[in-house]
Amino acid sequence: DFVTNISKKLSPPLVTLLSSEPEVQYVALRNINLIIQKRPDILKHEMKVFFVKYNDPIYIKLEKLDIMIRLTSQANIAQVLSELKEYSTEVDVDFVRKSVRAIGRCAIKVEQSAERCVSTLLDLIQTKVNYVVQEAVVVIKDIFRKYPNKYESIIGTLCENLDTLDEPEARASMIWIIGEYAERIDNADDLLESFLDNFNDENSQVQLQLLTAIVKLFLKRPTDTQELVQQVLSLATQDSENPDLRDRGFIYWRLLSTDPAAAKEVVLAEKPLIAEETDLLEPTLLDELICHIASLASVYHKPPTAFVEGKVGLKKMLPARAGDTDSEQEAAGATIIPEPG
Repeated sequence: DFVTNISKKLSPPLVTLLSSEPEVQYVALRNINLIIQKRPDILKHEMKVFFVKYNDPIYIKLEKLDIMIRLTSQANIAQVLSELKEYSTEVDVDFVRKSVRAIGRCAIKVEQSAERCVSTLLDLIQTKVNYVVQEAVVVIKDIFRKYPNKYESIIGTLCENLDTLDEPEARASMIWIIGEYAERIDNADDLLESFLDNFNDENSQVQLQLLTAIVKLFLKRPTDTQELVQQVLSLATQDSENPDLRDRGFIYWRLLSTDPAAAKEVVLAEKPLIAEETDLLEPTLLDELICHIASLASVYHKPPTAFVEGKVGLKKMLPARAGDTDSEQEAAGATIIPEPG
């Protein structure tokens, strides 16, 4: 009861700080971020104060966005999604990207509202704004990983936007989706083959994902994809200078040629579900930072030792050389060099 009463009294002053100038707001938001990780109930009814204003600086917007996601629950998901969808039409590209990703994080956090979040993402894809589409594809991949075999009906819509994807993360995400659901996409082989045309020019992230996706496709449909898998294995092992790609290619090739059943168990193994919130601080670090609320540590989200006693801040003096005059010794003694390492 004592903790509950104290928690209730904490809320009004924290909310009041958010009407200050931006710099004070930022410090308050960084501290609030820590507090709600420890005790989310303190501000669970104050979601609206964290809604972004049009004239907020970008650093305030991003902090508010992060806190909104932490406070999201089944009770307030409707208004949060409405806000995030609105943010996704703003002019600040970086903020728009973060807003689209936030919708995906809400879907992963609040399972009952995942369908509503997916529907919102599909609406954003229909806007055909390039960077919005790319971010939406990336977060939909994460939603597929969290809720396998649940939202495959939207794959057709994603495939329609394949040609607009030019960023490595978005292309790799789309390739993952095609490979993961290859048995449900009639032209999966054609879609993956279209990426092979410029295989050597692709980012390594895309190359690795493409190699795995085509091997998955071969294991699911071996009769009509033999030539495709031979082509990608050849490109990965003979034409590539990337050791990671070569090694993975050789492992797949050896598995497929010696024990296809083992290859199936390895490549098509059930994947662990992704965590709800991957950016939470470690409990021990969080407890330490809570003890340093309203200090630099709570703004940096790092313990004081990281920026006060750490190696980064150490300096040492060069010794004076024999035969130097007093003035030269003073100059030499005043020379400061950073600690190596």
